[in-house]
Amino acid sequence: MTSGVVALVVVTLLFWFYRTQTTWLESKPYQRSSNDPARTLVVVYSRTGNTLGVAKEVANYFDADLVQIEAPQYSRDLKGQQLASKHADEEVTTTPIKHEPVDLDQYHLVFLCSPTWWFRPAPPLWSFVENHDFSNKRVFLIMTGNSRMKEERTGKFGVLVEEKNGDFLGMLFIRRGRVFWQKTPDQVNKDVFVELREREAMWQMSGR
Repeated sequence: MTSGVVALVVVTLLFWFYRTQTTWLESKPYQRSSNDPARTLVVVYSRTGNTLGVAKEVANYFDADLVQIEAPQYSRDLKGQQLASKHADEEVTTTPIKHEPVDLDQYHLVFLCSPTWWFRPAPPLWSFVENHDFSNKRVFLIMTGNSRMKEERTGKFGVLVEEKNGDFLGMLFIRRGRVFWQKTPDQVNKDVFVELREREAMWQMSGR
């Protein structure tokens, strides 16, 4: 392979990476089908919209309330991407976040949904957990990404949930593909549905 071809491949990969980190993926609006108080809550941070789409699929499955976290410091540009990468690599757990007020008392089951940054949940999810008391709540983590998660890093998130009095049930990693090859939203949602259905006994025990 000539140096010119190698350079072209590198530039192409960098372009695709930049595009996936700066382009928002739109998903259908979410609305609960019931007027009864929800017993399940889905909390999501999504920088590019991919994880939000997954969170909506989870919320649809449970007819849950949905809360979206905002963290403007991780903007969808090069500066925001660099800060996101830096904080993830440094295992930052406290960062400014904004979201609608939420009272956890009515919920029995809480899903925390996050993109995977350096093999672990993104800092805004850590901040949400640090800011709340999860007493009498069963908590499940869902991560999305193009690479993989690392147990030694993600395991610390479960410890934090338990330090905040939650019952951490475990986690699920949803692979969206690779940087240069992405599953369609429908394919990802199908994966999510299958994984949730396989854990139905766990959700029933959680009083969803």
